[in-house]
Amino acid sequence: MNKRDDMPVQRLNGTDIYYEIHGEGPAVVFIPGVAVSHGMWAPQVAAFQKSHQVITYDVRGTGRSGKMSWSTRIEDHARDLASLLRFLKIKEAAVCGVSFGGVIAQRFALNYPRLCRALILVDTFSELKPRDREEASLWLMTWLASPMFLLPKPWLTSMLMDFYEPWPDAQQVLRAEVPKIRGLDAVKTRWMIRKVDFTRSLAQIQCPCLGIVGGESELAIRMMKRLIKAIPDASLQVVPDSFDPTSLCRCEEFNGLLTDFFHRIGWQAGMDVEPLYPNAGFTHKIERRRNPEGVRTYEWERKRVR
Repeated sequence: MNKRDDMPVQRLNGTDIYYEIHGEGPAVVFIPGVAVSHGMWAPQVAAFQKSHQVITYDVRGTGRSGKMSWSTRIEDHARDLASLLRFLKIKEAAVCGVSFGGVIAQRFALNYPRLCRALILVDTFSELKPRDREEASLWLMTWLASPMFLLPKPWLTSMLMDFYEPWPDAQQVLRAEVPKIRGLDAVKTRWMIRKVDFTRSLAQIQCPCLGIVGGESELAIRMMKRLIKAIPDASLQVVPDSFDPTSLCRCEEFNGLLTDFFHRIGWQAGMDVEPLYPNAGFTHKIERRRNPEGVRTYEWERKRVR
């Protein structure tokens, strides 16, 4: 089943939410990063719609969905997603979020655990409190860059194309996304996420969790290690030569990690999805180890049983 013809803007939780559904099978939701629309997940829709029911949507302040306000909270975004899944009569889904989308995904998993079958957190964070001078300076640079969303679209496009020159796939998608950016809503989103601070709550997450981060940002790796360490039995994959968003910079590697993760937890069409970790026709050679920061990482080799 391909793209549905009746994909609407639905009124949910007091705002308009645009969504798309592709394919059939176990449900997977992809949440975009700050300022961009559902379109950033086009490579993943193409890759997973043959095996999954893929749901993408525009969060508040992006694409065709409703506006952000200065009082909007992360909890509102999490409730938007819960309302969407209930409207679609989806009982549970694997939820994947990149950057700001990963923040929404964490809050969703905490507030609506029965709806969240699995969690994939990509190039994201769980707090914004700097713990040393390096983090403080880097976060200051990030906040000072917030007004860039208000720049003329050709300028912003040129800046992004220069930065993402090593990653042509990311360039292609972001070039299409820039004209859709709603500058003031993006600034409001940046203002909202300054209050993100729920690392201590992440121990409540009980579903399988995979973290993915690009290897080109030491700050991103540090923040992801802190986050993944807080979630029971979560694992982290560092993708070399990649930056936020890894889903675009290293699309093939990213999709491969998701495919293996879905097989490992049984969230794949034709597999028994009741047990969390069934063999389901596969054997796994899993090596578990802890790095100096205490974060568990996994390396696994998947072989089909004949």
